[in-house]
Amino acid sequence: MAKQKKEDIVDKLVAWGCKLIHLDKHTAAFQQLAKFVIVGVINTAINWTIFAIALHLLPIPDEVAKSVVASAIAFAISTIFNFWASTTWVFNTTNKKSRKRLFIEFAVMNGIAFLLFDEAMLAWLVSANWHPMIAKVATTACAMVFNFITRKMFLEDHSTRKTS
Repeated sequence: MAKQKKEDIVDKLVAWGCKLIHLDKHTAAFQQLAKFVIVGVINTAINWTIFAIALHLLPIPDEVAKSVVASAIAFAISTIFNFWASTTWVFNTTNKKSRKRLFIEFAVMNGIAFLLFDEAMLAWLVSANWHPMIAKVATTACAMVFNFITRKMFLEDHSTRKTS
């Protein structure tokens, strides 16, 4: 059985908005999506800040290599925050899996997104003369949908569905 999250201000605001526009039966989905977006914005800010700092500080002359290494550093740090926020605030995590297993699954899915979008696409865009920060924005946009779907699949307990 999933551990239910305590209702907070985001839940209340979204519920009010759903009631206002007659989407009451979709409130839970919109609440979760709102929290996912908030965590995503904070995580993106952490990731981009670390990426920008690493770009400035890394003594690597090749722009593509420097971008890839900076991205790896930013990814590692932001993944830890994202796991914590996703499992404590966004998703009703399953009790059928240990925190260790949840983190491993989360890290694997994040790693796939990271390799596909952050590293491969970033290297391709920077080698095509895109500025590294602009390329980082583009790769982040591509990874967002993949991240929501995989987090929902692997973190959440699907055995108990709310039918509100």
